[in-house]
Amino acid sequence: MLTKYLLSAEPSEFSDSCLFLSAFRLQRAYCPFQVVCIKAIRSIEEGERKRVDKVLSWNTGTILFYIQGKLYPHHHFSYRPPTQFVATAVS
Repeated sequence: MLTKYLLSAEPSEFSDSCLFLSAFRLQRAYCPFQVVCIKAIRSIEEGERKRVDKVLSWNTGTILFYIQGKLYPHHHFSYRPPTQFVATAVS
């Protein structure tokens, strides 16, 4: 499947990051990053967390996420930034 996209006439480029618009700013996520499925697609159910290994973008604006060796359209997923919560003992 990946070879079909790479051999297409349309220019493509793999990237190690993706920009996401959050409520207050643009955020760049570097691969691998986690996404949550918001619309079931193929074997991925809604609500599942998946790791994006690469991002494939075309000049037409199409963005595909490379997840577990397969390409998926980005609009089926939502980015959830990692939390950095650390609990320490309070005396």
